[in-house]
Amino acid sequence: MSGVEAVNMWVNEQADYDYGSNTCASGKQCGHYTQIVWKNSVRLGCAKVSCDNGQTFITCNYDPQGNFVGQWPY
Repeated sequence: MSGVEAVNMWVNEQADYDYGSNTCASGKQCGHYTQIVWKNSVRLGCAKVSCDNGQTFITCNYDPQGNFVGQWPY
């Protein structure tokens, strides 16, 4: 998986996010999406590593961080 593919996967979580209630559909994951669009985050750093077992690990850090419980992302 490429970094672009990972970010696109996270952005696609928008389909399961309800802005009106600031919740995610039951059994779905939306935290990657809400972090990507977090209103106060202005800096981003990402890294990707290919592991010996063939898996890929991709992570991003946002500054300032976001995804605070009870707060809307934008």
